Amino acid sequence: MADVAQGYIPPHSIEAEQSVLAAIFVDPACINEVSLILRTPEMFFRDSHRHIYKAMQQLSAEGREIDWVTVLEEVRKLGALDACGGHDSLHNYLSEISHAVPSSLAAETYANTVRDRFVLRSVIQTAGEIREMALEPTRTPAQVIEKLEQRVFEIAAQRYHGETHTMQALIQQVMKQQQIMKDWRSSNNPDVLPGLSSGWQDLNQYTTGWKPGELIIVGARPGQGKTSLALNITENVALHTHDRRDDGKGGVLAFSLEMTGTELVQRILCARAGVDLRRVKLGNFGPQEEALLKQAHSELAVSPIFIDDSFTLNMSEIRSKARRMKERHDIELIVVDYLQLVKDNDKLDRHLQIGNISRGLKALARELAVPVIALAQLNRGVEQRSTREKRPMLSDLRESGSIEQDADQVILIYQQASPDGAEGQPQPDSFPVDLIVAKNRNGPTGDVHMLFERRFTRFRELQPDMRSHFAHNPA
Repeated sequence: MADVAQGYIPPHSIEAEQSVLAAIFVDPACINEVSLILRTPEMFFRDSHRHIYKAMQQLSAEGREIDWVTVLEEVRKLGALDACGGHDSLHNYLSEISHAVPSSLAAETYANTVRDRFVLRSVIQTAGEIREMALEPTRTPAQVIEKLEQRVFEIAAQRYHGETHTMQALIQQVMKQQQIMKDWRSSNNPDVLPGLSSGWQDLNQYTTGWKPGELIIVGARPGQGKTSLALNITENVALHTHDRRDDGKGGVLAFSLEMTGTELVQRILCARAGVDLRRVKLGNFGPQEEALLKQAHSELAVSPIFIDDSFTLNMSEIRSKARRMKERHDIELIVVDYLQLVKDNDKLDRHLQIGNISRGLKALARELAVPVIALAQLNRGVEQRSTREKRPMLSDLRESGSIEQDADQVILIYQQASPDGAEGQPQPDSFPVDLIVAKNRNGPTGDVHMLFERRFTRFRELQPDMRSHFAHNPA
């Protein structure tokens, strides 16, 4: 009311509100559809309409008739008669609007109009709240932006309503998923993979593709290839974006809290080109290698890979940036390198901080409906064990309790000892590794045998002759 007194009238449509209420009087059953759009009485602008709609919802919930007489009585029971102008005034008003529309056919259209005006009012109110918050001297820009984006997402959600599915409809969806899985298992065709392909069929056999809402943890000790694996996956997903969709959107958002964006791109280029990373860094490469790098550049230049190399990020900032990229580019995968470098409340115990971060990443995956791959350090315990016991386990994850609980999948990297060198000796440029699928909420666990080409920071699937080597020379 204060806004009106100041000459400002918030967006609203009294006619649409009256038409919604009138449609319910004409056909009380339509309140079931209307309620999916107008979830709460607060979405009405006029106070009396809020009380009338609340009374209608109550009558519907109790299975009672909805007409202007029963609504009048229900408003009285709710103690809202005075707010509606009194008994006689409300009596005349209900009698009038009950004949305002000839049928209920346009009830959803009227309801959409009422909802959209409410959304606009919410935007205006939020803008004022954020303005006041921004003027508070104790607030940081990150806090204000996080609150703003949170409110924007909440408001946007008001424009969409959920749907209750029948068992028959759900069974059809399940059967479709089962058929897709069956087709993929029988054909090994990556085009019908239920989720995002890692680029390696052996790993896909365990994951069946990474799906929206999943949190995948990749754990290893420093120098074991976590970042290389993540970059290989990023490349594989991004380069096939145009095969999955034709709307010009999609791709991968990578947060690098350890390396700069240029370092990451150089590694991706060398891995793609098959050129020695160390030689490139030293400028020690010839015409043939330069040609390979140019070819890789042309392939990667158009790939939808977005890299954020901020060295100090907290979950609030990660959420904010991810939401923005989801809205602008509809990204399909988020990579975080690495989890323990994400900032949290320093006043909390480190285990609690890690728990907040892992839960935050899982919540982000569900909110944006994308898989999130987070790299994580393993503790030193794996190095202190004897040679035969150096194989990493879930318990080797630093602050492993919360990470293990929140993750849908945990993949641990295990570098095999050099086949032609004693333990502790320098390993060759290419050597076998295990990707240990140690946790898989929706599938089997096991080992994926691969080859790591250290010079190119490239993981490759093993050829048949190397597979036999694994079979006869287990770690």
